[in-house]
Amino acid sequence: MTIMARNPDTGVAKWLYQMTPHDEWDYDGVNEMILTDQEIDGKMRKLLTHPDRNGLAYTLDRETGELLVAEKFDPEVNWTTGVDMDPESDTYGRPAVVSAYSTRENGGDVNTTGICPAALGTKDQQPSAYSPKTGLFYIPTNHVCMDYEPFRVSYTAGQPYVGATLAMYPAPGSHGGMGNFIAWDNIEGKIKWSIPEQFSVWSGALATAGDVVFYGTLEGYLKAIDANTGDELYSFKTPSGIIGNVMTYEHAGKQYVGILSGIGGWAGIGLAAGLTDPNAGLGAVGGYAALSDYTALGGQLTVFALPN
Repeated sequence: MTIMARNPDTGVAKWLYQMTPHDEWDYDGVNEMILTDQEIDGKMRKLLTHPDRNGLAYTLDRETGELLVAEKFDPEVNWTTGVDMDPESDTYGRPAVVSAYSTRENGGDVNTTGICPAALGTKDQQPSAYSPKTGLFYIPTNHVCMDYEPFRVSYTAGQPYVGATLAMYPAPGSHGGMGNFIAWDNIEGKIKWSIPEQFSVWSGALATAGDVVFYGTLEGYLKAIDANTGDELYSFKTPSGIIGNVMTYEHAGKQYVGILSGIGGWAGIGLAAGLTDPNAGLGAVGGYAALSDYTALGGQLTVFALPN
C-alpha cells in the first residue's frame, strides 16, 4: 500500500506515501513506478508516476515525496471521490472513501455491490510505457467492477486464505467492455485519449521513438497505435490471448517487434485451469467467461520485421 523511498547506502527511509489506507478492497499497490524528469511550472523536477490498482494515478516528486497529482485514470472509479490535495489539511494525501462502497463483515456477511474497480484493480501487473517525445504515459487498464462479500476464515496451511466471495463484471454505463488502453498526462492528471476494448488490456505497452505505441489484447491481437492521436495503424491476430510484454530489438541493421501470446493470469484462469464456477478465481472465472469464444490456450512468439 505504500510507495517508499530509501537511501541505498544506509537503508534509511527518506519518505513514504500510502495510496489506500486501511485497504478494504484488495488494492495492493504492486504496480510499476516510472521515473521521469519533466518540466512543471517552468522548472525541471525528478518525478515518480504510479498508476495504482485503486484506480488513481499518482505523480510525486521522487526526491522529496511531495504529492503533485492524484487523479482517477478510469472515470468509473467510485470507491473514493478523490484525494485531499490541500497541504494544510489534516487529511492531506488521503482518499475520501465513499461509505456505500466500503466492504464490511459487521458480525455477519455483507455483500457490497457495484464497487469500481474490482479487486484486480484498474491497473494490475501489466506495465505501462512512457514516451519522452509526447510526454505521455500509455497505460493498459481494467474497466471492471465487483460485488464483494467478506466472511470470516481461519488459516489452514496450504489452502487459499482470502475470506471473500467476489463477482466481477464490466463497469456499467460505459462502452460495455472490460478494458481501455489510455494515454495519460501525468502533469495535468488527465486522459488524453482512450481506446475501449472488450476485455481487460493485460499486455505490457511499448512506446517507440517513431511515435508508435504497441499493445496486445486478450483476444490475441497485437495493435500498433499512433502515440499522439490514438488512431489504430495496424493489428495482427496471434494464436492466443496476449498477456506478455511487447518488445523491440535490432539485429543486422533491421528492427524487429516481438510479442509472446498465450492466455493466462487472473483473466485466463478459467481457461487455463478448466474452472466453471463463476465465483472461482475471486470472480475472474465468471467475469472473463466469454474469453473462450475468442481465444484458446497456447504459447507462441510472433516476430515482425519493420520495413527499411
